[in-house]
Amino acid sequence: MFEGEILGKPPKCRHRKYCKLKSCRNAPICKDKKKPKEEKERVEYCETDRCLKTARVIKANMDERIDPCDDFYSFACNGFSKQNPQPEGSNYRDVDFQIKYDVIDKLISSYGCAKRAMKSKDIWPLARGYVINFGMKNRERKDLERMMSNIRESFMDDLSAIPWLDDSTEKRARKKAKAVKFVLSHNDELFKHDEIPPKMLNADGRLKEDVTFDLPTSVNAIYIVESNTIFLPRAMMSYPFFNTGLPVLDYAAMGSVLAHEFTHSFDSCGRNYDENGYKKDWWSAEAAEQFKRRERWFKEQYGQFFITTKKGEKLYLNSNFTINEDISDNGGVSLAYRAFKKLHPKKEKLYRLDEYTDEQLFFIGYANSFCRSETVEFTEETIENDEHSPSKYRVNVPLSNMKAFARAFKCREGSNMNPRKKIEIW
Repeated sequence: MFEGEILGKPPKCRHRKYCKLKSCRNAPICKDKKKPKEEKERVEYCETDRCLKTARVIKANMDERIDPCDDFYSFACNGFSKQNPQPEGSNYRDVDFQIKYDVIDKLISSYGCAKRAMKSKDIWPLARGYVINFGMKNRERKDLERMMSNIRESFMDDLSAIPWLDDSTEKRARKKAKAVKFVLSHNDELFKHDEIPPKMLNADGRLKEDVTFDLPTSVNAIYIVESNTIFLPRAMMSYPFFNTGLPVLDYAAMGSVLAHEFTHSFDSCGRNYDENGYKKDWWSAEAAEQFKRRERWFKEQYGQFFITTKKGEKLYLNSNFTINEDISDNGGVSLAYRAFKKLHPKKEKLYRLDEYTDEQLFFIGYANSFCRSETVEFTEETIENDEHSPSKYRVNVPLSNMKAFARAFKCREGSNMNPRKKIEIW
């Protein structure tokens, strides 16, 4: 019924006969009225100093001449490499660990070996001073705890969607995920002491191994399988990992770090321990076999990549050595992305990066946290001695396994960043 009929007036429209789904009827055809111009969606920009700095850094790090569907790491990081050429006689410069290598290493250089210095009780005044002067604010603590909670919930919500995980194993995985502990920065009570408590020292007067993990000056998050605990030191709770200005970038960097460590509790090693940190086989035979199958697929996938050495030889990645980190890299960025997508943050753009969607910005932010400039010799050393894959492959391989990445950048199926076969465990 039309408005004119309700009011007892004929509609001011001419009629024509039209058919729809094989049934014909008469319907009024009204003259088109000029539609008001649709308002353009209002774009809000984040104009804080932090956002402006973040936008400048990310934009400078990028090389937008490169196709993101061909080599995303180079797209996101080539600018950084060009701005930070290797100093003569050096083979390493890393944006992520700039504080550690440019500041802390200089402070403790008089000790000779950095590792020995970090175990020395003489490092205590530095660590304690760092806590007193740069202690974490309550807001930061709450934001990080909320982020960790979102990551945990996303993991548990998605467990039931894993087709090869049977009910019994899923139940145990859920129990372990719920039990993962999250320790921020340091033991507050510990750093109230002017002197190191004797129980924290070995017989030779150096800090015990578990204490060195807890130093707030460390720039390395860590998962301890025996206690099912994630430690996040204070030095990591700042730019470029955290407080970037936008939630999407916080989740891309810090969220991926936390999710990476969380995934370690379910990697090739961590899956053999229960929620209390005891070594125990809690997997069904079928689920264990399915996990091992995907583990082999990861090894095959990473094993196809190689670099050309200074001698002109091919050096292939060794995923037999890096498999735990490879699994956590893949699971970590995917989990952080899923956690972010469940948020509904205020829609804000960054100046000079406003052409990118939130989804695209997430992946750009993730890649930026790995931007570094290194020589071929250093990459060789990484492949031969590091339990992590080289940075380029820590970005490109996990993202190429994500359908969400391919959708975000509209990558053609079969392209480098959108292979037909994708591998995932968590």
